[in-house]
Amino acid sequence: MWAPGRTLSLLLVEDSVLDAELIAARLEEGGLLFELTRVDSYERFNAALAGRRFDLILSDYSIPGFDGPRALAACQLACPEVPFLFVSGALGEERAIELLKRGATDYVLKDRLERLVPSVERALREAHERRERHLAEARLQEREHTLSTLMANLPGMAFRRKAGGRPWHLEFASDGCLALTGWPPEAFAAGGALSWDCLLHPEDLERVESEARSAFAEGRQLTTTYRIRTRGGEERWLWSRSLLRLGPDGTPECSEGFVTDITQQKLAEEEVKRRIEFEQQLIGIVSHDLRNPLFAITLGASTLLKREGLDEKVTGSVRRILSSAERAGRMIRDLLDFTQARLGGIPVVRTPLCLHAQAGQVLDELRHTHPERGLELTQEGDTHGEWDPDRVAQVITNLVGNALKYSPPDSVVRVRIRGEERAVLLEVHNRGEPIPPERIPHLFKPLSRGTDKTDMQTRSIGLGLYIVDSIVRAHGGSIHVSSAAAEGTLFSVRFPRSPSSS
Repeated sequence: MWAPGRTLSLLLVEDSVLDAELIAARLEEGGLLFELTRVDSYERFNAALAGRRFDLILSDYSIPGFDGPRALAACQLACPEVPFLFVSGALGEERAIELLKRGATDYVLKDRLERLVPSVERALREAHERRERHLAEARLQEREHTLSTLMANLPGMAFRRKAGGRPWHLEFASDGCLALTGWPPEAFAAGGALSWDCLLHPEDLERVESEARSAFAEGRQLTTTYRIRTRGGEERWLWSRSLLRLGPDGTPECSEGFVTDITQQKLAEEEVKRRIEFEQQLIGIVSHDLRNPLFAITLGASTLLKREGLDEKVTGSVRRILSSAERAGRMIRDLLDFTQARLGGIPVVRTPLCLHAQAGQVLDELRHTHPERGLELTQEGDTHGEWDPDRVAQVITNLVGNALKYSPPDSVVRVRIRGEERAVLLEVHNRGEPIPPERIPHLFKPLSRGTDKTDMQTRSIGLGLYIVDSIVRAHGGSIHVSSAAAEGTLFSVRFPRSPSSS
């Protein structure tokens, strides 16, 4: 690239040493820095062109055995981007014009060498501008090719729509329009009978238009989904993202964006949603309808136990019936809670409550059913707040029940209630085998357990910790578990004292 102050590489086709010296002197007087290579034959000229790249070629018109037009033709084949100037003693106007038509950059007469430096500088400047223009055009073509390739491979359509109301004619639409709608891009151009808004489902059109107005008024990106009717009558779901572009005066000019087909994704989501709703309704119906016969079984077994005169064998059978019915009842309660949690969350009714006192009542009940186990309760600070008493008791029962189940029979399960400024902390600790680290992230998911071991007498359906987590979240709280061989397993539940503390 030529720039003032850079040393130029010049090739001079000249058989006269004196004329070559005059030309070099004139270039030096003009302040140019250069390295000059002189040749006086066709062979040397070709060898020079093959050996290096020159910034400029100067040539006499007539040389014994070799002439300027021949040199010009060779230059255009070997290096057409290099400027070529004739410097001749005798060159008529018609001949000079003919040489310019053939591709010469300029000509200077030897008796007017004062024009040489300005002509050289102009030739170099024009060559530089020409190269820059060619580079810019090449970059532009490359960008256009890349953009065209990208748009052709995108699973959707890029578009530009003029700002304003309906109809929504498109100033530009990529080739993906045909696959998306069944119509070619030009079908949606201004002035045509077809517009983009006429494809939208009537139930979606007003919503999309309202969302667009709000987004563009706030200067933010519009992301929306809607349905269209294709040329073949098929209904498709589209996902669209666009942004309003302003004109030089700041007024809305057009919106530019991209749309893609998400029909299969929508169908899959709807299928999953229907399946989940069916499963949840089925669980709810079954578990609810099972409560009545189980209540009758429990009531009957309890009544039988109160009768006098039953022999030991009958009493044992009735107790087993009662125990099984109670276990089935717990499963049903878990299923109902699971259904509520999945359908919208477990409801809670907050009332003033002392968490320490509530834990004391739960532990008293558990001592009756587990008289052989040690249960320890401690309190620190103020443990009052607003919580659902039954749900809090359920959390404590499940956590302590798990601790009893997975800890050694001769160990103590410790429960600590600790008051903080805005919350109360419930901690349940046991010395059982540690929970494998890979299982901890899944503990609070439904149908999950912390161990592979199963107690056939007390087995559950794996919903206890999921329900605990759902109840804690319904109170705006959080639950955390840590488990290691040396420290044991610790469940920590943080209950905000009130909804405003969450």
